[in-house]
Amino acid sequence: MPTCRHFPACGGCQTLDIAYPAQLLRKHEELSRHFSAWPGLRIDPVLPSPRSEGYRHKVQLPFGFATASVARSAGPTVGCYAAGSHSVVDQDECLVQEPSLSRVAWAVRAWASAHRLPIYNEGKGTGWLRHLLLRRGAGTGEILLGLVANGETIKRFDPRDLLNDLLERCEEAIGAGQEGGELVGIVLSVNTGRGNVVLGGEEITWYGRPWLRENLGPFTLTAGVSTFLQVNPYQVPRLYDLAVAAIPQGAAVLDLYSGVGSIALWASRKAGSVLGIEENPTAVAAATRAAADNKVSNAAFLAADVGEALGNPEHYLDAAGLPPDAIAKAGAIIVDPPRKGLEPAVREALAALRPERLIYVSCFPATLARDAAAFAGAYRLSSVSPADMFPHTRHVESVAVFERA
Repeated sequence: MPTCRHFPACGGCQTLDIAYPAQLLRKHEELSRHFSAWPGLRIDPVLPSPRSEGYRHKVQLPFGFATASVARSAGPTVGCYAAGSHSVVDQDECLVQEPSLSRVAWAVRAWASAHRLPIYNEGKGTGWLRHLLLRRGAGTGEILLGLVANGETIKRFDPRDLLNDLLERCEEAIGAGQEGGELVGIVLSVNTGRGNVVLGGEEITWYGRPWLRENLGPFTLTAGVSTFLQVNPYQVPRLYDLAVAAIPQGAAVLDLYSGVGSIALWASRKAGSVLGIEENPTAVAAATRAAADNKVSNAAFLAADVGEALGNPEHYLDAAGLPPDAIAKAGAIIVDPPRKGLEPAVREALAALRPERLIYVSCFPATLARDAAAFAGAYRLSSVSPADMFPHTRHVESVAVFERA
């Protein structure tokens, strides 16, 4: 079994001490427990990840202060929170992060330490650096660095004079490995809030461009620091194949919570048409651009809250210049909601639409089971197919297929 000097203090991995096949069995048992009220339901074995190490191509780490128990040295710390706390375990090793991203994270820490940059204090609301975010395109090698900073402090403190030193450190860190890669942008996310929300509402491009390119099968997508894109690019095609397999050939497909359009593009090869609905206008713009760049002519995207669009489709479709029946005619609906699952208004709207197939991509079995129970009478849950997107953690992603009752 792999080992890490930070386990089990670090909260990033919870099952690193369990052999990988046994982890998959545990995840299957946990998923089955949530669906014990569905006797005879087919729950497939958990699809293992092609890589169980170095698979995370998005890294989000908080900055912290050195303490005797969690720090490697004096100065700022960076790493995952210790399990059950907000103390940062100062990282100098990680088995699940893509290696070049780990090295860049440590280079940013060294840069912050060398220039004595003030670290954000949660309790007092003072300091500057809060989090760092790193993303790497697995198919392109492009790397994007995001720094989340306290907005109040930036009015008095601007470290852009230190940019050249940061670039040199990052480029040296990338070049120190065998993976190659290129830093294509540095983005500052200004967060003035006092809560635990990581990203702020304002983004400032410090260097290069605020997005990177990622290859997904035959498609090229773009993603920024705030864009949702699955973190395990080696498993994504297999997860999407599970979802697309349930689409009736040539069906009109509705893709809810469509993000940058990755599932919509994947489905476009089997569907007659795809309409993606996503609240984030930046993600919708990226999805629309991706469809054009990849010459996908049967996919369109709508910037709207999913619940509001389903509740008042005529208003949103007309405003976007889309056919008035673009939602009602869907023969299959794919939903890929956040961890909290579907809002009540969305569940009610889906129960009323009743397409031939409802395909639910879930990252949290508890909310999937809750939503499945709410669909009783409108749909019959026919199968759940789990895929391991996060080896060495307790998380499990799954694709649930519902048939119209």
